[in-house]
Amino acid sequence: MKKRLKIGLAAAAVVIAAGAAVFGGCNAYLHSLQDNGRFLSRTVINGIDVSGKTPEQAGEYFAKQSLDRQVVLLEDGKEVLSHSLTELGYTEDQAALVKELTRCMESQKIDFDTVITGMTKGSAFYVKVPFGTDEETFNKVVTVDALSAPRKENHNAKILYYKEEKICKIKPEVQGTELENEDLQKWLRGEIDAVLSADPQEAQSGTGAPDNGEAGGTAAGETAAQDAGTGPEAGEAGGAGGGNTDGQKADAADSETGSGSAEEDNRKQDSGEGNSKEGTADIICEIPDSLYILPEKRADDESLQKKCELLNQYAGESITYVFGDKTETLTFDTIMEWLKIKDGQVQVRESKVKEYVRSLAEKYETRYMDRVFHTSLGTDVTFPGGLNEYGYTILEDQEVIQLTQDILSGESVEREPVYQTLGAWGDPLFLKRSGTDDLAGTYVEVSISAQHMWYYIDGSLFIESDVVTGDPTLNQDTATGVFPLAFKESPATLKGGEGKKKYTTKVQYWMPFYEGQGLHDAWWKSVFGGSEYMGNGSHGCVNLPTWVAESVFNNIVPGTAIVIYY
Repeated sequence: MKKRLKIGLAAAAVVIAAGAAVFGGCNAYLHSLQDNGRFLSRTVINGIDVSGKTPEQAGEYFAKQSLDRQVVLLEDGKEVLSHSLTELGYTEDQAALVKELTRCMESQKIDFDTVITGMTKGSAFYVKVPFGTDEETFNKVVTVDALSAPRKENHNAKILYYKEEKICKIKPEVQGTELENEDLQKWLRGEIDAVLSADPQEAQSGTGAPDNGEAGGTAAGETAAQDAGTGPEAGEAGGAGGGNTDGQKADAADSETGSGSAEEDNRKQDSGEGNSKEGTADIICEIPDSLYILPEKRADDESLQKKCELLNQYAGESITYVFGDKTETLTFDTIMEWLKIKDGQVQVRESKVKEYVRSLAEKYETRYMDRVFHTSLGTDVTFPGGLNEYGYTILEDQEVIQLTQDILSGESVEREPVYQTLGAWGDPLFLKRSGTDDLAGTYVEVSISAQHMWYYIDGSLFIESDVVTGDPTLNQDTATGVFPLAFKESPATLKGGEGKKKYTTKVQYWMPFYEGQGLHDAWWKSVFGGSEYMGNGSHGCVNLPTWVAESVFNNIVPGTAIVIYY
């Protein structure tokens, strides 16, 4: 009996000793886990298994994964720019990240109960990765010129005139794709920062991650613990570790070797079988319409609509200028560009009117302009502007006033420009024209060298004759040039000269054209043409046989061009 008791006591002692040894070993093991500076097995942070890693190792891993993340910029659904966060100048605050990860690790090891819970049920944390930005680098990389798609220009809304309908309508604006660098950079930086600063748990909402972590990491009492299902099921998508199959027991050996749900999930992620790891997914941003520079003028602009309404009060009007049998019409599609609205009233841009009147003058003025005349002898004679007294001069200041009034009348007008019609002595300066041809086939032509005269009416020769012109031997040459017939008189008394050269002569047909010189009958002469004018010429007039002078006189009107040349 005593022997059995001794054996029993010895066995008890062995059991107690063994239990003490086991307890001591467990105690030592738990202490080693608390002091090893590594995350427990089945630890998942932001969906990534960091089992057995130090905070520094985990931080380096996060840095690489996060900074390799691509920022993809889309426009109209197509990629126009793509750079990693590193290329955009983003950096991680590694010290701050390691500090936060250390807090998470320490929260697993507050006491033995926490350690055991973490080992058996796993731990899941969510932390915000702190980022910094090199703004200079970002702004160099993100520019409008760097976008692969070419920019499309804006087209402002504008008023168009439709000739067939004789009405003005607003053509809507066309929105282009022009951007300002500053706006693009500010917007994209905001989009990226919003993603990077978002609560990681919220960023993974809908993925099955447990809602048990705070932005700065969970405390030991808040550690994720899945009460049912295996690790991969309990930590699906969110990556939070799982409990055992029966929800009650944990295999310590598996925990120590890193096996179980968190590790399995991590292997799937590394091999591409599972969900993308946090930090590897692209940040995809679509350029919003609101970022594009708006056209300066839009169809809904009240001032543009009002202008269109007012313009339609004048739509269809035209100003037709008459140049003999030729016309030139200023149509409303041109006039419309000259109109402006001020204080609700239509006004005409004076500069535009002046510019147009000047162009008319350059095209249609003929007086004091160089003139090339084709003679009856088949040669061309050029008269410089100073010898060209005949022709048309537009009084530009007065024409500007008249044209402005015509435009504002709202009515179509047909008229000649405002010309200077009379010379200093009241004589007409022109007769008629056909477009830019101000002779229009009607003129008197005199060749001094040929001592001959031709009179054309409407392009047909009416009469021609030999003549006698001024006597060059007495310095009484007939003036050359192009002159308008001042008037005609019958009969007339011609007076001139001084002293012994003073004369008074009566003629029947007097047709003056320049400073006392004119065409007239020379009833006292019987010889015309040839060299008669040399030594026996006139005082400067063009002498005609009486019958010729009569015919010309009866068929000529003041303003007819008299063209005289050698």
